[in-house]
Amino acid sequence: MLTGLILVFGVLIAAFQPAPVTPDKPRNIILVIVDGMGLAHIALAEYLHRPPSPIQRMEIAGLQKTHSSSHLETDSGASGTAMSCGVKTFNAAIGVTHDSLPVPTILELARDSGMKTGFVVTSSVVHATPACFYAHVPSRGSYEEIARQLVNSDIDVFVGGGEKYFTHRHTDRMDLLMALKAKNYEIIRSHDPHGKFRLNRVSKENRIACFTAFEDPVRATMGRTYLPWMVQVAIDALEKRADKGYFMMVEASQVDWASHANDVDWLVLEMQDTYDMLEELVTRVQKEENTLLIVTSDHECGYISLKGKRSPRVEFNSKVHSSQMVPVFATGPGAEAFLGIYDNTAIFEKMRKLLGL
Repeated sequence: MLTGLILVFGVLIAAFQPAPVTPDKPRNIILVIVDGMGLAHIALAEYLHRPPSPIQRMEIAGLQKTHSSSHLETDSGASGTAMSCGVKTFNAAIGVTHDSLPVPTILELARDSGMKTGFVVTSSVVHATPACFYAHVPSRGSYEEIARQLVNSDIDVFVGGGEKYFTHRHTDRMDLLMALKAKNYEIIRSHDPHGKFRLNRVSKENRIACFTAFEDPVRATMGRTYLPWMVQVAIDALEKRADKGYFMMVEASQVDWASHANDVDWLVLEMQDTYDMLEELVTRVQKEENTLLIVTSDHECGYISLKGKRSPRVEFNSKVHSSQMVPVFATGPGAEAFLGIYDNTAIFEKMRKLLGL
């Protein structure tokens, strides 16, 4: 009888055990910036994508204001700096205040706290948005100086084009690939057919510098397909190195370029590439329950609108950036912090607070 009572008591205790809950704060943060994406860009992708889309599966939606300290229509340097550093600055600035003073980035704070860091982009690695997370220069066009600062950033994994800024330099005779190797980076060229497989096999003691093109990566219309799978293998690389979590930035860079060009076919394929990447990413982070995923934009480009009866027809109304607010989507621990309307500088503050930096 006593044995029976013990068994019943055990069953009752098990029945009243609280269910596992998602932690209030994330261990990891992935920030996805879809450059140039506004609400009409999302509407276009939603109409063309089979539901439920990855955006629909995210828990929280908000809006951010994108103006810079110098213009109502921001550029990627000023908006990237706002999100990475929490300060408003002038257009073309990278990681500096409106007085051109350097200010720490969220990636640098994460690195200094012992977290692992990385980024994956479909631009060159020295382009404005990725540069805002590790460099500090008054002009986004200082590509060779930005490349030098990337070498010294100690980022664990980075993926994108722009190898020429490390080897074919005009401002000095430095061989920055050799400098990367001296800092324990394994250099991978994913345009080499073996690059995809080698990235997965890199020892966790080595950092990874993966160049997807000598200059800018090609358009999605020309067969570029690396973003969805490279994001996944970059996360794998960070996870096997991370004792204290990781911070990763992903940029779907060429949505902006297609919008500037007013090229509908290019834009459709860039948005599809973005959604393919987000499908895998949302599924992954919602299973893990310890990673906060944030998806937003730095600004809208093209003032685009949609028309048509049965299928969307894109109408471009300019070839430049607009001052429209852009959406912020979030899922995972801490996602509720991104509900509401706020300045783009709040993206930095919310991430910093959630990571305890």
